[in-house]
Amino acid sequence: MAKMFERLRDLVLGGKCEDSNGTAPALVIKVRCAHCGEEIATRVEKAHALQEQYEADSEGEEPEITGYLLQKELLGEKCQELVRLTMHFDPCRRLVKHEISGGELVEVVESE
Repeated sequence: MAKMFERLRDLVLGGKCEDSNGTAPALVIKVRCAHCGEEIATRVEKAHALQEQYEADSEGEEPEITGYLLQKELLGEKCQELVRLTMHFDPCRRLVKHEISGGELVEVVESE
């Protein structure tokens, strides 16, 4: 029960995520297709596109968000090869790491 109130306090007062770095509402992600070299850009709204990741349920406790996950498949106009991107974020929605297949990450920019 105490954890529930801590989470509510953190949401209302900012809690552990007071640092403004990584808190823009969106990301613009650019990747380059390994097959044809085309640069593909996409915009991701953090509030809607990120999947919550939880720690294992403890008995009688509310599950706690440990981070967020984004899985995206991008298709350009020059070829039919998919670029698959997985991005991991901390509980404050800041990028921690990424994996990509079928291409390379060019840039990730915070956006309003």
